[in-house]
Amino acid sequence: MGTAAVGPDRRLAGRAAEQKLLASALEGTAGGHPCAVVVHGEAGVGKTRLVREVCEGLGDETEVLWGSCVHFGEASVPFAPVIGALQAWLARTDAATRAEVLAGAGDLAVLLPAMGLGDTPTGQPGRLLPLIDLVVNRLADRHRVVVVIDDLHWADSTSLDVLAYLITGFREQRIALLATCRDEHRGEGHPLHGWLADMRRMPLFTEIHLDRLDLAGTEAQLEGLLGRTTDVGFAAQVHERSGGNPYLTELMVHGLSGTEADLPATAPAALRDALLASWHGLSAPARQATRVLAVSGRPTEFAVLTEVVAKHGVDPAQLPGCLTEAQDHGVLRPDDEGRQWFRHPLLAEVLYDTMPPGEAARVHATYIGGLESLPDELRGSAAADLAVHNERAGQTDESFQWSLMAADHAAGLHASAEEAINLERACSLWNAVSLDVRGTPAEHVDLLFRASQACERAGRIDAAIAQLEQALSLVKRDREPLLASTLLGALSEYRWERSAPGTAIVKEILEAVELTEPFHDSSQRAHALASLADAEMWDGMHPEAASHAEEAVQVARRSGAQVALAGALNVRASVHFSLDDVESSMKDAAEADRLARLCGDSAQLERAANWRVLGLLKFGLVHEATDVALTAFEDVLRAGSAHYGYYLASLAAEGMLFSGRWPECRDLLREALSARCGTIPGAAVRLVAAQLAVRLGSLAEARQHLDRALELISVDFPGLRMRISLAGAEVFVATGEPRKALEWIRARLAPEGMPGVYDDHLLVALANAAAELAVAGRDTGDTDSVARAVSTLDAVLGRWPRGPFKAGPDVDIQAMHAALFDAEVARCRGQSDEAARWEQAIEKCSAAGAPWHAAVSRLRCANALIATGSAGSDVSELLRQAHRTSVELGARPLQEQVESLARMARVTLREPVPIADTPRPPAALAGLTAREREILAFLVAGRSNGEIAKELVISDKTVSVHVSNILRKTGTSTRVEAAAIAERLAVHRDS
Repeated sequence: MGTAAVGPDRRLAGRAAEQKLLASALEGTAGGHPCAVVVHGEAGVGKTRLVREVCEGLGDETEVLWGSCVHFGEASVPFAPVIGALQAWLARTDAATRAEVLAGAGDLAVLLPAMGLGDTPTGQPGRLLPLIDLVVNRLADRHRVVVVIDDLHWADSTSLDVLAYLITGFREQRIALLATCRDEHRGEGHPLHGWLADMRRMPLFTEIHLDRLDLAGTEAQLEGLLGRTTDVGFAAQVHERSGGNPYLTELMVHGLSGTEADLPATAPAALRDALLASWHGLSAPARQATRVLAVSGRPTEFAVLTEVVAKHGVDPAQLPGCLTEAQDHGVLRPDDEGRQWFRHPLLAEVLYDTMPPGEAARVHATYIGGLESLPDELRGSAAADLAVHNERAGQTDESFQWSLMAADHAAGLHASAEEAINLERACSLWNAVSLDVRGTPAEHVDLLFRASQACERAGRIDAAIAQLEQALSLVKRDREPLLASTLLGALSEYRWERSAPGTAIVKEILEAVELTEPFHDSSQRAHALASLADAEMWDGMHPEAASHAEEAVQVARRSGAQVALAGALNVRASVHFSLDDVESSMKDAAEADRLARLCGDSAQLERAANWRVLGLLKFGLVHEATDVALTAFEDVLRAGSAHYGYYLASLAAEGMLFSGRWPECRDLLREALSARCGTIPGAAVRLVAAQLAVRLGSLAEARQHLDRALELISVDFPGLRMRISLAGAEVFVATGEPRKALEWIRARLAPEGMPGVYDDHLLVALANAAAELAVAGRDTGDTDSVARAVSTLDAVLGRWPRGPFKAGPDVDIQAMHAALFDAEVARCRGQSDEAARWEQAIEKCSAAGAPWHAAVSRLRCANALIATGSAGSDVSELLRQAHRTSVELGARPLQEQVESLARMARVTLREPVPIADTPRPPAALAGLTAREREILAFLVAGRSNGEIAKELVISDKTVSVHVSNILRKTGTSTRVEAAAIAERLAVHRDS
């Protein structure tokens, strides 16, 4: 039709501050300062326009990867917006660049069949996140990269994982991530709430909220739209009716000249009317074409749309003209791949909701044919869409079948959230599905059980419980006692996971055991007994737990079921461990591991690895335990049990933190945090992340990790008691709250008379908190704090039933903790032998392979020596070694403390830099021997003759002779002058 199009909007009105903020953030990325910004606001407020405007001003040297999320029923295709962004890049990139950037990333062909590299995927789709990260970082090596995700509120869970993975990996890359997100469509339980809560804990993550325009902003927008300054009264009318929503304003003035004194009386007064008013301006064929497009649910290929509209009243020959008309009227616009979609997604929803009865179902049915004709390699990714189309077309049987296929596809990608959504749809359709399609009642129970397991893996414990409860309602306990027992066991486990701490022995476990009594040799009885033993262990009923665990193993062996035996052995391993029988625990765990691998049970594999790791740690084999945890984590992840596999990741990260493998620790925690796992695994990961953040100097991040952990589990959860205690104390001490740290640890020690080996470890944290409180009290003259610190420490030790640090086979670790404890007690009490205690701690920490603890001990020792009036080379060497370690680890707070003490003690921390022997050395250094160049490097670092002699294992007199020779050969009169010449020459050489 001949309706005039809205004039080009050449100005982004009323957004100067936000535009400047975004541009500034993106400018920083060019210098290696990555950022992530989410732009929030209601629909139509201009979020996408703001981001697009800023991106268009970046120039050709910036690679913009634009992906859009699309809402379509409950369908959720894993990695959807990420696929869109990378497909658009593939389409515009030459073959050579494509091959270079995608080298070794063949597994991405699972998502991007158009890669065309000829690589054969390795069959490990669970590792797609690192590959996507690899590709984006390679692009960032070539150009600055801006990843844009439009309409984040409709993102699938796996794409949220990818974005979290990218954000948590920000270091010094030239990468920016921009996302737009509606305020609407984010009801209770929406996955974006948890994602945003987690990302807000990241230091390089920020948010912008776009509010509605004020009157001045609407005036500026109207001037840009209409090409002239409008009357303020007219602008006020527009502003009042649109509420300052830029998109509504744009639609309201569509076709106006700007000379009008008043808005037309028929101007829309609400969002729905405004959207449809623009749409009603199209010709009948264009209206029908866009209505059909709205049913597709997402941007649609021209060929598919042509096929569908042909069966719904639009001549295929007219379709190009219809699409152009819709674009001119601001209804549609092509995406980066040229596929048509609505300029504002709200219009698609309105059109769908206003379709005549029955018409939507007929269009859905037509889309089914187009999607079913896709090549086999694309069929899986379309399964979720086909499930929704069939459901809305009234084809329940087909929707059920496609839902199961979509669930299988998601499971293959380890996308548990999407698997759960599709299985839940299948469950909801069950009663409406034909008997020959849906299967038997037993298959219904199996489907519910599978859905519950998928929900549990996705961290949705409440949904998992609901599915299990429905399954149990369909099972007659007297007729199917073994099936009922299995479901009851799972239900008890999920309920305890949600509500712990609390009594672990619940009625479901007892009923499960009772139901299996007639079946003495069944795998179900073995499982029920193992569940009972596990619950008894958590409730402190160790003799009963040992008896039932032993019985469970014997029943499992008689049953011949490998999975049941693996589970029983794992429970017996846990009971052995709780009774300090570490060797028996590791023996059972090793057999359970072997059986779990034979039968491919990832859950039992994870549990076996857990007890193997804890056993190795009890023997003090930290490196071995870390490697076992890391290998098992990767095995479990590949096997598809990611949720609880991340508990193993937390164990590996904990070992890396202890051993000084901080870059590896940071990367592993980044991967685990990006998965946003909940309950116990999520809390375990957060607690280690809190300790790492403290030591790196990110105190706000550390506190956020601790708070988030305590949102996921109870503060009194027994399974993570030691981690909760240590992480909390470390955070509170670092934030200047030693009194709170002291009470935090004291309240979490085991009940009187019941401390285990790990409680001995907590004594070190208790003594540290007491020492921090006492030192702060002495510094400020607060004698009450000093007395409180000493009395609390004395009271705990007075009630300790045995000498601490005497039990356990981990000799080096126990010796380290004993030495640290003694040194902290001496610091707390202000003992004269404190320095000697710290010297012992340095030795034991070094022997145990704990570099951070050793460095802290060196700092404390140097401080104690200075306090007693000692100085000289001993203090200097202690501070230099502590500084060296802090720099290597990136432990910024420790480094700052060392540097502060060094300044007060007038100790130089500079390390000697070798003076190279070049073919043509500067004339001033040409006559120096190799040894003289070596000593000159120490002079540049500010070292004394005695320090140089100690470092090079030569006498002070020999050093003095070499220094005299250096002065003579360089024509200088002092060592400072010689060092200055060497530094200047080094600068000139480097430049």
